[in-house]
Amino acid sequence: MISLKSYLSRDGRESENAYLHIIDLMLQGLVAHAVQGESSDYERFRAGVDRFTKTLTANVKPADLVATAGELVRTWEEYDRSTTAFIQRENCELHNMVSMLTQTIIKVGANDDTSAAKLREIEKGLEQAKIFKDVQLLKTRLSECLETVREELARQKADSQNAMAALEQELERSCQRADMLAQQKQRDPVTGLLSRNEAEKAIQATVGSPEGKFVMVAVVSRVLSINERFGYAVGDHVLSTCARHYRAGLSASDELYRWRGPAFLGILSRHARIDQVRGEIRQFASAKLEDAVDLGDRVVLIPVSSNWSVMPFTAPPESLLKKVAAFTAAQVSRDYV
Repeated sequence: MISLKSYLSRDGRESENAYLHIIDLMLQGLVAHAVQGESSDYERFRAGVDRFTKTLTANVKPADLVATAGELVRTWEEYDRSTTAFIQRENCELHNMVSMLTQTIIKVGANDDTSAAKLREIEKGLEQAKIFKDVQLLKTRLSECLETVREELARQKADSQNAMAALEQELERSCQRADMLAQQKQRDPVTGLLSRNEAEKAIQATVGSPEGKFVMVAVVSRVLSINERFGYAVGDHVLSTCARHYRAGLSASDELYRWRGPAFLGILSRHARIDQVRGEIRQFASAKLEDAVDLGDRVVLIPVSSNWSVMPFTAPPESLLKKVAAFTAAQVSRDYV
């Protein structure tokens, strides 16, 4: 360790050299521990100190030494001003950056109130920062706050991904349910038979292989009159009774549908002549039925009968549907004759 006492106790030239060495040590310490701003300004400041220390060790006139010292003081002043301006610019940039971050966090991360509050606190601290250490401390706090923001954004991203995955799963389940509903065949609520739409689909599907296929059409008699006299509930009861009768008479491989109004349509699979098929249908379709209907104060027996026809399956299906429509229209109109 350097002892000042050993320098100050000497006389003459040695004492002078000691003072010069002390000044040199102080200047070098000043350069080493000076606050660094812009690197170019710092290099100029250090170069000015080096020039002065070289002058101290050189054999120069006192006037030249004083001039060099004055130049060093001006260099020192310029560096002080430039460093102060640098800190102020950095402070201002940090303040603007924190302000923008605060507004962004408030807009984007509306749920992250903690991070927004921390940023507002740092913003106020920057306004009050006076020395470089204050700015450095605020930088550290800003870094910690940004880490919290990154964690919050990562959490929100994970939540969004989880919500999106759940939404996709629910959408897939909805599509599956929709497909299941689409695959479920429509049924008539009165008789429980498959609907007319399903019958038309079946007819269209049979166009490619009409061999051994027949269409049976049955129209329940006097349903319109029953509706007018006893109400639609009684008419529906009669339709249900007749539908059960036909379903029981047909084979399990036959398909029976509720057609329009009081009509039923069946698609039959038979490798037989049409007269044989008609004879089979006549055995149960011509049977006399009675439907017991409870009207509240009394029970009424309503005769149930139907008119039917069997047609060969012919293409195109539009022609077959016209024949079915003509037959059902003729039978319904008889109820009013």
